[in-house]
Amino acid sequence: MTWQKLGSELPLTDNPITKRVGRTLLRWWGWRLEGHFPNRSKMVVAVLPHSSNIDFLLTVAVLWGMGLKASFMAKHTLFKFPFGGLFRSLGGVPVDRRSAQGMVEQMASEFERRKQLVLGIAPEGTRSSSGDLKAGFARIAEAASVPVLPTIINYKQRTIRFGELINDVSDVSSVIEQVKVEALTGMRRRAIPSQ
Repeated sequence: MTWQKLGSELPLTDNPITKRVGRTLLRWWGWRLEGHFPNRSKMVVAVLPHSSNIDFLLTVAVLWGMGLKASFMAKHTLFKFPFGGLFRSLGGVPVDRRSAQGMVEQMASEFERRKQLVLGIAPEGTRSSSGDLKAGFARIAEAASVPVLPTIINYKQRTIRFGELINDVSDVSSVIEQVKVEALTGMRRRAIPSQ
């Protein structure tokens, strides 16, 4: 597999050991990457489907292999001793679901605070085979004014495909629909010009 050289806008790691481990694991497991990872300092990466606990290991191998420092949301209580340091080092961002400032606002503030943030989210919200997507990922992108990158895990073909970047995130329903189309067909729906 040929590995894409990532752009300088992205939050990158410079660890040759994890890069080699990630690439070796993907090769052993028979997985390959398709598509192009865009050079953006901030974005939401919608990874789907989230149908297995293996998704997390696979995602870690991809991130290590690419040399990309991506983040994920996790319950704030996980960031206490003894695991807090581990979760932060893996890119975890603590969120408090009980906070008066909701999860969307917390993540929008996190995007505002940071120069670089690539946030991976499972749009289903939990492991599921139904294909139903929650709106949270699109609401976060809208509130933070950051694009969404649909990323599709295909267990049959053993591919992880980076779809087309969705830049217009002003309509949450449209973003959800575009991610669904990307997941189902592998191609973003394009508007047909009117006659």
